[in-house]
Amino acid sequence: MTVRRQSLAERREALGYTQETLAQRMRVDRSTVARWERGIQTPQPWMRPDLAKALQATPDRLAALLDGTTPQSAPSSTVAPTGIAGLGDLDGRQVIDSIFATAQEWQIADRRIGGGALYPSAAHYLTHEIAPQLVSPTFGVSVPLLFAAAASITEIAGWMAHDSGEDGNARRYFDRAFRLALAGDDRALAANACASMAHLAIELRQPHDALRIAAEGLGQAAATHGTSRLIARLHAMRARGLALIGDRAGCCTALEDAERILDQAGGEQPARWIAGFDEASLASEAALCFLQLTELGEAERRAREVIRLRSEDRVRSRTFAQLTLANVLVHAGRVDEAAAIGHEACGTTASLNSARVVHQLRALGGVLGMVPKSSQVSSFLAALAGLSVASGSNGEMSSWPV
Repeated sequence: MTVRRQSLAERREALGYTQETLAQRMRVDRSTVARWERGIQTPQPWMRPDLAKALQATPDRLAALLDGTTPQSAPSSTVAPTGIAGLGDLDGRQVIDSIFATAQEWQIADRRIGGGALYPSAAHYLTHEIAPQLVSPTFGVSVPLLFAAAASITEIAGWMAHDSGEDGNARRYFDRAFRLALAGDDRALAANACASMAHLAIELRQPHDALRIAAEGLGQAAATHGTSRLIARLHAMRARGLALIGDRAGCCTALEDAERILDQAGGEQPARWIAGFDEASLASEAALCFLQLTELGEAERRAREVIRLRSEDRVRSRTFAQLTLANVLVHAGRVDEAAAIGHEACGTTASLNSARVVHQLRALGGVLGMVPKSSQVSSFLAALAGLSVASGSNGEMSSWPV
């Protein structure tokens, strides 16, 4: 049973916050603050220092305001095992809303601190909260919506696994997300899973698989509303695949299609659960396309555009753009500039838990380690030597579900 946290609401009001202004301070949606106060959801552990600061409370005082509902009996390796009320304690409508809120918070945290820090929590949540619901749903819950919600969380777990360097697990999660979306008759979510699978296929240097999967995603998305940004993302995945096989004309056409559709999306309300895709996202994919095609001037322009557009709360995305730019500069023979950017990215990894970032930094270091050692290059290599990352086990991969 959920218990309303009246003392939390009173503390907020005493400090002059509305639910909306506290939400802005915490970088969450107003409905999230409302759920905290209704006792439906508990602030995730990584949010609590900021929340305590906003409410001018010690950690113990914040725990008291939350009325003893902090997460319990979780594995020590998890960051946020069950930051919400157990799904079995909620009514049918609350189950879906709670999963949706969890998905949103994880996506926000993932962008800030990387999937490696969150992946154990996602796996725990899927096993101990989502799986029991799929076997024995709470009375009153819509089963198709439950499958859709499970698909969304599973796809997010796939991205966390990918960011942890566990591409075999990522592939399995994306596979399950696609199948769950189909079971829930949610074609937009099925298309979303296709976009993620296509991305992973590109990372695994499987361009023909990526093109086939993206085409399937476009077919799924075409029959649903609120999918313009998703369709643009799928065209961007097509562009990446076409660049890998050296089809410049096809790649440029796909990028133009993505840009045109993204421009038309305007104020369209996106389908629920669908991952965001914006101007910076497209610029990031375009930069990688042009780097693959060795059109270095255009690749540099697009990478710098991403760095300009991505704010400090999108740390990982901005860092990837820096690494793309560094690789462009290496290809252009501007190794000192590349080393300086790599050095800056090394500093950023202190706030990230992303095996992908570290792997890309090491790849850059491998290239710069073979050039004459200027002071910039030496400084970067010294900073790189101080980095560490847990190596994930990819495991055996089965065939794609598409």
